Amino acid sequence: MTIVVSNCSKRKRASLDPTLRAGDLAAGSSDFVAAAWSQRLRTAHLVSQVEDLYGGRAFSEARQTAHGLNARFAVVSAGLGLVDGNVAVPAYSLTIAHRDPDGILTKTGSNSSDWWAAVRGCSPFHNASMPDEGLILAALSSTYLAMVADEWAAWPDERLARLRLFTKEEPKGLAEGLRQAWMPYDDRLDAAGGGHAGTQSDFAQRALRHFAITIGDKGTLDHDRAAVQDGLHGLQARQVPVRARHSDDELRTLITNEWDVVSGRSGAMLRHLRDDLGVACEQSRFKRLFGLVINDRTEGVGP
Repeated sequence: MTIVVSNCSKRKRASLDPTLRAGDLAAGSSDFVAAAWSQRLRTAHLVSQVEDLYGGRAFSEARQTAHGLNARFAVVSAGLGLVDGNVAVPAYSLTIAHRDPDGILTKTGSNSSDWWAAVRGCSPFHNASMPDEGLILAALSSTYLAMVADEWAAWPDERLARLRLFTKEEPKGLAEGLRQAWMPYDDRLDAAGGGHAGTQSDFAQRALRHFAITIGDKGTLDHDRAAVQDGLHGLQARQVPVRARHSDDELRTLITNEWDVVSGRSGAMLRHLRDDLGVACEQSRFKRLFGLVINDRTEGVGP
């Protein structure tokens, strides 16, 4: 039976259990921290099946693909292990991302692979196993692939031959079996139609869905890699404009100077900065700076 595997997301659809914040754990080795974390997991309140816990398009794409294939669905979670989608779990905050208050690697001082080995060894929710037959369709971000790579690279050749791996960039520095399992999707996927366009953060799961719809369980690894390349042939990747980066003070000055050009309209200002002036500015950052400029104008001061 086919299994669809996706990484979790930071966004949760349930209120976090206050006892399950990785930032509250004492520092130590991966095994020490994982044991303390797992003890908290054992006494936590279960709030949702794992397939309903996470938010975001990437996760939704993978879940919908699994349901469309009538396949098993499992989630790679840095906090829980590899968990079948129908397992009830608590809502937690633990990530392998750096500079996050609940980043677990700042507690262990180790790498994500070491943490994965520790948490899957003692988590009460690590219960999913790979099937003995059928495809393994795994859509993972590069950070989550790096986390599980050592374990998966040790799989038997027969299982690796059934793995179809979807991630934004071609895996490099990993075992040959994982590199061969990678399906060679690229940014031409955005031009494939059928709602397959999206952002870089959900690329892997969009590629997974495209594969499930257009290729499916039809052949060997070499056949499927060739089929992906054939499916992208003739398509053109969207051209991403190169925009200049500025400091917050510089952007506030630009917004102030260009205020009358767009009559002080927020949405028009962001488009003007990006499209007319060639300035890079993420939307939430722009919203914050635009608000500061409004305050400046109200108080009659400069940025």
